[in-house]
Amino acid sequence: MNWKDILFWIFLILAVFFLLWNIFGNSPSEFITLLTIIFMLLLKVWSVSDRQIRADMRMKESFNKIGRDIELIKRGLKVK
Repeated sequence: MNWKDILFWIFLILAVFFLLWNIFGNSPSEFITLLTIIFMLLLKVWSVSDRQIRADMRMKESFNKIGRDIELIKRGLKVK
């Protein structure tokens, strides 16, 4: 679990707290609740995009390895 995931959970708890506080009255402005929810979603999207970038890099490396292996096989078949 990285720092983005930890911040996401903290802001999720804060968003639920502010939302409940907003529903049951005597709360801070709706703007604070909305900002907390938006920031929480931003952190989650950022975390997911980082994981996707890492997965893409692993996939590209795998395809490069396969390409190198195929080249070695092609060279091995052309031996005279």
